[in-house]
Amino acid sequence: MPPPDFDIIILGATGYTGTITAEHITSNFPSTFSWAIAGRSLSRLHKLSAHLQTIRSDRSPPTILQSSLDREDLHALVKRTKVVMNVVGPYNRYSEPVLEACASEGTHYVDFSTETPWIASMIPRYHEMAKKSGAIMIPAASNSSSPPDLLAWLIASKIRETTGRGTKEIVASGQLNMAGMGGGSAHTVLDVVQRYGIGWMWKPDPFCMVPRPQRPATPYRSPIGYQKHEDLGILTTNLPGISNMAIVNRSAALHPEIYGADFTYTELAPAPNAPVAIFTHMLLKLVILLLAFPPFRFLVRSLSYEPGSGPAWHEMGKKESVMIDAVGVSEDGKTKAKGRFAWKGAVAHVSAILVAEAAGVLVGWREKGEGERAGGGMVTPSKLGEELVERLRGAGCLFEVEVLGD
Repeated sequence: MPPPDFDIIILGATGYTGTITAEHITSNFPSTFSWAIAGRSLSRLHKLSAHLQTIRSDRSPPTILQSSLDREDLHALVKRTKVVMNVVGPYNRYSEPVLEACASEGTHYVDFSTETPWIASMIPRYHEMAKKSGAIMIPAASNSSSPPDLLAWLIASKIRETTGRGTKEIVASGQLNMAGMGGGSAHTVLDVVQRYGIGWMWKPDPFCMVPRPQRPATPYRSPIGYQKHEDLGILTTNLPGISNMAIVNRSAALHPEIYGADFTYTELAPAPNAPVAIFTHMLLKLVILLLAFPPFRFLVRSLSYEPGSGPAWHEMGKKESVMIDAVGVSEDGKTKAKGRFAWKGAVAHVSAILVAEAAGVLVGWREKGEGERAGGGMVTPSKLGEELVERLRGAGCLFEVEVLGD
């Protein structure tokens, strides 16, 4: 088989998130990096290419590839690259053919999906196919769910290194400060609810991506949303935690030699006091319930940006941030480790960084043959380990972990 033409192809590059990702690659990846932008509209692709030239005129623009989502086009496309970065959403509506093409052709894959029920349904269809072909396929590589997944991996690895034991549980306190949302993201939430209902948000299954024989007992969750943690303080319900818990618990199931056999991960949000914790929980439950009604979804859709557009992320960066604190306990209960992830800036920007840098790791693995040794499959961001953590630190993300009591 001839070597691929490109290191990365961004599929769906002309939308809001795809454009931010292309800007990051243009500004930060080496000029020797070979990449292409792909989509249906040649005019929009040429417009994006011209925009990228204004950011960095000293490098060649990406190659432009027109491609549809039919099977023949996609298989031809993914054969030409080491990694596909998929930005075509809603994923549950459009992206299964992309997964199928990459899994069958042995092409590495990353995406921005937060569509938990869809990802869970894709794992039994394509995990074994990707293992056989050697394709490393990482959905949910953006802000949901790379930061919590990598942080949990760092904590579990620290406990294993310190004690020789696995981790019984990790509890995280995640705070996401957003001042706006891209149209594609908002419409995707509505689309997922329309297809799968609200059950996956109303009563989340944190082990929906774990084969049933491997599932530990589900951690206790307060029916009123109020919980108090010895090290993290008062906590309440956290909507991003629904996706993050599923991804982290899948990581643990794939790597029990790091996490332990009965590991659990729970993600909540900080609250200043019990009344606020209870109110936040009840308000989120009300919003989830309202999403079940088509008129409410119509209202939200009408108030959102159109897909492919969104707020000016440079301005949003002045108001937005991500902070996750997490504490892990060893299997014998004697050792604790605490970690933190932090980002100050636009959430859309860090999402682009997270996925682009994950793709960069996979390019390097492909060139060095490390992907074949690592093994393929439908995996998680923490598969990329310390190499991804270090790249993200270099891009402005904070990751830290320490053993408590040392």
